[in-house]
Amino acid sequence: MLFRGVPTPLGSTAARPRASRSVTGIGRRRGALLIAVASVLVLASCAGEPERKYAVPERLCGLDLGQENYAALFGPGEKLQKDSLAEWGEMHVTTQGCRYLVDGLPRVDVNGYWAKQNDEVAPSTPNEQIKAHNTPEKPRRYKGPYEVATWSGGAVAAVDCRRPNGDPDKDFTRFLIDVSTDAPLDEDPDRAHEVFGKLAELVMGEVVGKLSCQEGSGSAG
Repeated sequence: MLFRGVPTPLGSTAARPRASRSVTGIGRRRGALLIAVASVLVLASCAGEPERKYAVPERLCGLDLGQENYAALFGPGEKLQKDSLAEWGEMHVTTQGCRYLVDGLPRVDVNGYWAKQNDEVAPSTPNEQIKAHNTPEKPRRYKGPYEVATWSGGAVAAVDCRRPNGDPDKDFTRFLIDVSTDAPLDEDPDRAHEVFGKLAELVMGEVVGKLSCQEGSGSAG
């Protein structure tokens, strides 16, 4: 018979199971609480980030360039709309390409236009066209087969294209491609330079084959 106050012999486990279950239960409840709090924080963080609920175009203004080369230009929103301009390769002096709007607001422009060599009125070089975007940034030269310059909001490429004899627009022998977005990638200037520079090269590479340039014309460099 055991009396109250008699100490439990050393090594005895009679009183341990209850204490062990209690400590384990507290640990499990604390762990579950921490997981629940972390889940709430993650959900709250995700809920605060704007989403892109529309699909990125499979072709950019009708050009098969690979979505990975232009997906970064299409930001958050619900509805995408496309406004088409003249067909690529049009030799008349008109703007070609298209514009994308997200939720009714301009987002991405991809257009081409004709210019005169050394025109004193209209932009005829990538740097001049970038300046027309009213950006204080200094354009950066992108190395490639065409004359290309970039800034955080886009890029402009140019090529010389000799027209056929008797062409009424024979003085317009420069073709420029302007790729721009209303949401510049200015958080990383180097990334913007690579994304836009490569994209302008790809667009020009596709379009120049559609132009009726005469033999003897060359790329501006």
